[in-house]
Amino acid sequence: MIPLEDPTSLSLLFHLNSEPWLNDEAYRTAAGPQEFKHPESILSEVSLPPPSASALTDAIRRRRSCRAFANTVMPLGCVSSLLDDAYGIVDATAFVDRTRFLRRAVPSAGGLFPLELYVLLRRVDGLEDGLYHYNVPGHSVQLMRRGDLFRAIEPMFYTYPFIRDANLIVAIAAVFNRTQKKYGPRGYRYILIESGHVGQNVCLRASELGLATLCMGGFVDSELNALLGLAPTREGVVYTVAVGYDADRAES
Repeated sequence: MIPLEDPTSLSLLFHLNSEPWLNDEAYRTAAGPQEFKHPESILSEVSLPPPSASALTDAIRRRRSCRAFANTVMPLGCVSSLLDDAYGIVDATAFVDRTRFLRRAVPSAGGLFPLELYVLLRRVDGLEDGLYHYNVPGHSVQLMRRGDLFRAIEPMFYTYPFIRDANLIVAIAAVFNRTQKKYGPRGYRYILIESGHVGQNVCLRASELGLATLCMGGFVDSELNALLGLAPTREGVVYTVAVGYDADRAES
């Protein structure tokens, strides 16, 4: 029994015991069937006018889950744009007590920003292949390990056949206590919500840049965390996104 006054052990227990359930049959079948809810008590229904178009709606409509990436070099500017718009600083605010608050590209519970971005990359013009950490205040990438690590991650990703030729794997990792020290058990939900915001930003900015993405939750946490050098009881990867060029579009 976990004591009521213990605000973090239950979420940690869930996180450490939610490695992917490899349901082979589910992976072999097509997506769906998709379900929609129809409430029993509907008083009326009103058709909405056609939505207005914008640059954002264009990016949303172009976004697809890519399962075949092209073996192509990516400009360094794309990496810069993706990381900045995923989790970068957008503004600095000075409060009455003169403390400085850095606003970021996504909302964060309590403004605590518990996430760290790590990037496995290759074939990026101006960067050597390797594992990098995104330094948000400096808007820079910090090399942690050299070399093309994609073969090393093959056993860590159930989706590896789809991403074998991607340029980047963005691993969104959480430092749990940054949020849970204030919000306790609920903070774990806030962390997952925030990682979704970051993942969507990556996908939409990639779409705008003519890049393709594949969002992935099917990875072996323990092995990926070890590759990134994360302390498993204090931090861990919660979401990953592959980025590159769509092979089908590259050939057309």
